[in-house]
Amino acid sequence: MEDSVVVKKSYFVMFSQEDIKDHYELGNKLGDGSYGVVYVATHKTTGQIRAIKSIPKSRIRNPSRLETEIGIMKDADHPNVIKLYEVYENSRNIYLVMDFCTGGELFNYIIENKRVSERIAAGLFHQVLSAIRYLHMHDIVHRDLKPENLIFASSPASQSSLKLIDFGLSKIFTPESSPMLTRAGTPFYIAPEILAGRGYGKSCDLWSCGVILYILLSGYPPFFARNEAGILEKVRAGSYNFDRPEWQNVSEQAKDLISNLLKVNVEERFDVEQALAHPWIAAHEELPDTPLDFNVESLKEFRDECRLKKAVLMCIATQCSDNEINELRNAFIRLDANGDGTITLGELEHGISGLGGIGENIEGILKGMDVDKSGSIDYSEFLAATIDKSIYLQEERLRGAFETFDRDQSGKISADEIRQILGKEGNLDLSMYESLIREADKNNDGEIDFNEFISVMNSRRLSSLGRS
Repeated sequence: MEDSVVVKKSYFVMFSQEDIKDHYELGNKLGDGSYGVVYVATHKTTGQIRAIKSIPKSRIRNPSRLETEIGIMKDADHPNVIKLYEVYENSRNIYLVMDFCTGGELFNYIIENKRVSERIAAGLFHQVLSAIRYLHMHDIVHRDLKPENLIFASSPASQSSLKLIDFGLSKIFTPESSPMLTRAGTPFYIAPEILAGRGYGKSCDLWSCGVILYILLSGYPPFFARNEAGILEKVRAGSYNFDRPEWQNVSEQAKDLISNLLKVNVEERFDVEQALAHPWIAAHEELPDTPLDFNVESLKEFRDECRLKKAVLMCIATQCSDNEINELRNAFIRLDANGDGTITLGELEHGISGLGGIGENIEGILKGMDVDKSGSIDYSEFLAATIDKSIYLQEERLRGAFETFDRDQSGKISADEIRQILGKEGNLDLSMYESLIREADKNNDGEIDFNEFISVMNSRRLSSLGRS
């Protein structure tokens, strides 16, 4: 029975036709563009601060493109990709509830700093490449990479993580897909093969990465002209140089990486794995010298928790902002040695081998953490297994999680309501979800009230593996 219960981060991105103002207090306007308006908002139950993008349906010219954008954000589970929490819809608007990032755009950071040191550039660029590697592994092409679509999670930017945003031009592109033909992108950053109109693939993102790195190290774009036609002519020719004074003190390694990304011939251009493996990244990026800052014992505790508590911890973990889990985020990044957004058995063994408190089969620990049965540990799974009780036992946070499962807002959680959330892609047999109810149902009425919910979250219980 245990193996039939699958829990994914995407299950907790809720879609609702309720009035968004019943759940959020809308605050100041953060931005206004052709797509709609972005507001800062506060969740009325949990007090969490979010950014809400309001999109008038009258302005939606391509509904399938918006559907793709929402689907990508719903499934994405990576420290450097913007997080989507909820989607609301009424007769006039669609509302996307997302991370509230306060550090500003990478674009503004570059303007303020003119250009950055190779050490800082390497750290920022590694985050960009890590996000792109994750997307490409999941057959997603961003198609609009630029400093305006990379934002810092918090202030000051120098101490913050970067988040990739705006998937409005993104495309699902599998090995079986036909080459893309749509001319998508922004002139300074668009790849020459897109302009050629003969079809292109994932490599277009790596060209844009090369442009971003060039700008980081020099403060100006590699392809510049008085007008758009002149810019695009230089892009088609791959016409750029390192001749200006800004490049005199930049290392040859950095220039080599840029040169291998700005190859007009797609076959010669670096892919994301080659870019991440380039010596310049390792030579200049500073890794933290502080010890891994999480309770290793919590991994074993999570493995042994009952299935319902694991699902609730996943729900809570998906709702946490960067500020709340910053140390755990950094620990995940350090364990994820190849930067692909997941932790494998080998990475887990290597990362925690020097830490005390394990003393047993790490493979069993990974299996207990792997609640989506993928064979590795995703970002949200790691957060769920390591999140501190001081965070997940806050009453307003528990109340928010309870309301997520209590779909009809009756004050009780039924087996069918759990099935509505956890049965989206798997077993729809109601008896399996009734067994989850029994893990918390102290008065045997077939449902879980809030007090029973609190009780199961406060207790440590053995997993029902092999007992259901």
